[in-house]
Amino acid sequence: MTAPQPRNHEIDLKTATEMTERHRKGVTVQGSRAPAEGDLGGMFSRDAVIKLLSQTNAQYLRFYYGRNAKGGRELVLVAADANGNDLTGDGGVGALDGHIPCPPFCPNTFSALRG
Repeated sequence: MTAPQPRNHEIDLKTATEMTERHRKGVTVQGSRAPAEGDLGGMFSRDAVIKLLSQTNAQYLRFYYGRNAKGGRELVLVAADANGNDLTGDGGVGALDGHIPCPPFCPNTFSALRG
């Protein structure tokens, strides 16, 4: 695999809000039903992500979409090297899973990203 081209991953808050609003409308059928557990997003602990990215040669954080044994949506996080190859966790963490879902663990305040 050849190395990925560098890119700026930052987006402005307006764009982020529009993106999350489109997703939210899709999973709630234009607001006619409450979102199911994890429909809106999730989070991983800082310590777990730092441990994953502290592996030797880690340059990227890659995510894969997955399904747990009950069919629920999951994100699987792995570190990748400068060429985009997944790091298998030799001597470290292989992958992360088990994000903390939103809902029910959403911000207490009304976030711009939640609409």
